[in-house]
Amino acid sequence: MKPKNNKERRNSVLKFALLFLFTVALIVMAFFFDFDRVPLKENKVLRDRVAVVEKDAKFQKDFSKGMFKIEKLIDSLERPDKEDDLYYINRSLESEIGDLTEAIDPNDTTYRYKMYVNIVSSYRQIKELKAQLAKQKKEFQEFEEYKAALEKTREQLDRARTDLDRCRASCR
Repeated sequence: MKPKNNKERRNSVLKFALLFLFTVALIVMAFFFDFDRVPLKENKVLRDRVAVVEKDAKFQKDFSKGMFKIEKLIDSLERPDKEDDLYYINRSLESEIGDLTEAIDPNDTTYRYKMYVNIVSSYRQIKELKAQLAKQKKEFQEFEEYKAALEKTREQLDRARTDLDRCRASCR
């Protein structure tokens, strides 16, 4: 005996099978994109971020080394007794400050660019202030020498006046 609605049953089974296959395919594709593609993309993004962070860390380490070199040179500005040493130290200091300036990426749009530029500018100002301080120390030493010479001259003038007063008193 054949059922009367054989055609309708077959159509329903085919529709169910088609919808079932579509749903299974949709779920498989979701798993494929969710568990295969997304982690790969996420790994790539994370690797890029790690590379940027490592690049920043290396730059900061190199910048820090340059800062320590400049600090040593600035400290040695007070030490030299000879003019040649001072000239050499100033040239080395300008070279190191220039290298530090060139190392800064001008395309950096973060707050760090301004910070690095301010650090370099501060080192330049410190160098200039140290030079002014050395000049003022020399001027102060000259002032002290002039002060001592003035004191000697006043003592000589006082002696000369005393001698002059004695000569006038003895001549009368």
